[in-house]
Amino acid sequence: MGSVTVLSNDSIPKVLSDIVANETNHALWLNTLSLLEHLGSRKILLTQSSEETSEMILKHATEEARHALFFKKAARTIKPSFQLGYQNSALVRGTAARIYFAKLDTLVRRSLRKVFTDEKQFTYLAYLYTTTVIEKRAMVVYAAYDDILDRTGSPIRLTNLILEEEGHLSDMSAEMFRLDPSAKERLAALEAEEAKIFTRFWLQIREFSLN
Repeated sequence: MGSVTVLSNDSIPKVLSDIVANETNHALWLNTLSLLEHLGSRKILLTQSSEETSEMILKHATEEARHALFFKKAARTIKPSFQLGYQNSALVRGTAARIYFAKLDTLVRRSLRKVFTDEKQFTYLAYLYTTTVIEKRAMVVYAAYDDILDRTGSPIRLTNLILEEEGHLSDMSAEMFRLDPSAKERLAALEAEEAKIFTRFWLQIREFSLN
């Protein structure tokens, strides 16, 4: 695959403004956010369910599931007739959203597999890094989106959700730096690669917003 020019965060609000301006597209966007939160919750439960499952992990998985429900309900707030699941027809570029999540997971696991041979430590750190990189991206998108919701007088606001995501990031950062002496450098490298993956995903979202 050819090189990718990393997307500027400044381009995110324009795309979101175009989506929010259309009721149907806005509902589809909210359902797409619900899908991404649901994928996160499911991934946590699939990889971190063991005798050593901590309160932090349970709290995180529960909040991700609650965020998925929040966005699903918000889609009905915008468009009361919206009753769909996670079919591609009910999402904004659903396949691209799933690919974004899967590629990030693969990226992190490949990076960590070279360094951490203990399976439990590898799995736990993969959870920490994957979730951190995704949630740092989510914070950028959610902040821009919440600003648009505020300016347009929407009944939906993300204030509490953003605060919970900030709490997740704080918890996971503490764990990463405790377990990985190279956490700062590794996280920076992963974020640089995530930016390329996100650019490919967001270009498809932008294409949708123009139709």
